[in-house]
Amino acid sequence: MNIKKTLLTLLLAAFTLPVTAQSIDPSIYSKIRSELATSRHKSKAEFKTSLERIVSDPIPYLKAVTEDSSVRIYVKEKAIALMEYYPTEESESALKSKIEDGSLHKSLRNLSVRSYSSAFYGKDPQKAEIFLGTFKNDKSIGKTVDSSLQEARYSTFKKKSLPSKEDFEKYRRNKLLEKNKLSYL
Repeated sequence: MNIKKTLLTLLLAAFTLPVTAQSIDPSIYSKIRSELATSRHKSKAEFKTSLERIVSDPIPYLKAVTEDSSVRIYVKEKAIALMEYYPTEESESALKSKIEDGSLHKSLRNLSVRSYSSAFYGKDPQKAEIFLGTFKNDKSIGKTVDSSLQEARYSTFKKKSLPSKEDFEKYRRNKLLEKNKLSYL
């Protein structure tokens, strides 16, 4: 009797997983899916930590969650949001396909834009500008594209232009040296 339940559960899991996720471990997928479905309010960083305790490379599982038709929207949103922590080719193609899919739920497309720009703008700004720029006039995600690109540009600018702590320390030391030189004159 117990064997029949186990087989039935495995068969149901195999059929509910998306076709692209055939090579993933169903038990790990189940754990990740239930972790994302928790109603507790965790930050993305806390979810990232808990996922990495389950599996070292969660991208195939996050991708499978986003493609699973039996998963609720808010769970898919968490999976898409977490993809920004893993800027790999696989996550990039998954996010791009979500952005391009006009039939996908608006919130999933908008989150995909945010995750994509956050994860990949810093790697290749021109590539991200070109890809996301094609969706500026899209009625459902155009505003998100604009705001995400602005945030990414500002973030990149800020990283390049703000002085480091070492720069401040050098500046402070030089000011002290200038004061000492002037006091000797």
